[in-house]
Amino acid sequence: MRLLHLIILLGSVLPSLGQLHVTENKQRAFPNDIPAGDYSGIAWLGNNHYAVVSDKEKEDGFFIWEINTDSVSGEILSARNLGFHSSGFPNRDDEDIVYVPSTDKLWITGEADNRIMEYNREGMRTPREVQLPERFHHLPPNRGLEALSYNAQTQSLWTCNESDTIYIQQFDSLLQPVHTYLYHLDAPQADAAQAQYYAHGIGTICALDDGSILLLEREFYVPHAKIGAFVHCKLYQFAPDEGQKVLKKEWRTSLTLFGRSLANYEGSCLGPTLADGSRVMILVADSQHQYGGVLKDWLKSLRLEWK
Repeated sequence: MRLLHLIILLGSVLPSLGQLHVTENKQRAFPNDIPAGDYSGIAWLGNNHYAVVSDKEKEDGFFIWEINTDSVSGEILSARNLGFHSSGFPNRDDEDIVYVPSTDKLWITGEADNRIMEYNREGMRTPREVQLPERFHHLPPNRGLEALSYNAQTQSLWTCNESDTIYIQQFDSLLQPVHTYLYHLDAPQADAAQAQYYAHGIGTICALDDGSILLLEREFYVPHAKIGAFVHCKLYQFAPDEGQKVLKKEWRTSLTLFGRSLANYEGSCLGPTLADGSRVMILVADSQHQYGGVLKDWLKSLRLEWK
């Protein structure tokens, strides 16, 4: 009886995960229109406007970007910065941002204080704050709250810590914690002991209408020589209630003698609906302020199609 129940359960989960097809578009940079930054999160505001946070900007708040995408392929055509909206407070290592259309407010997660706070469209903080479960109150430095996502269809807010033991937390429409899910990373490919800089964990999450979430596992490896650095990205669709994850797309960027595609993607959001009904997913990379004049503030789009 238990075996039959398991077969029915898996049969109901895996086909739904298998219906999502992801098409990868090339990454783009717009150095004349996007200032050098440390961009770590992005939220779609509607039309072609997006709110973007930086984890090293002097002040807490967000940029407004205009991003134009092709209505058929979802390719990014152009992007430009329209200005910064400050809260008037110091930056708290702002890692991600979401927009809630029903309230016309935004939420930003900070890794320095592990708090999720609400902001209005002008960038000012409101008195509201998400009450996190106890396990998120004592996360280690630089391994705290990293990703944030909100889905208007399910009215759910999601967050998770970056690495070590990863807990994915779901909040309901009243921003009350309802479920905590344990997530297991794939085994790393590189030897962290040989790296000058190394990070392996969840870069960003994106909540979908069906209750599943897309998670970007990324491994960032920088050797002492710098040349040979890479970021390996794996985009998984995760069904939280069943603990099932399915690989949807995988790519690798690198720093070589002949190429500088290295991109550490840290933020993502759903964007416009395309002509055929598929959705655009936008990703933003942290260039460490265009480190050494070598890295770029890359943007990337993915086309999400349900078949």
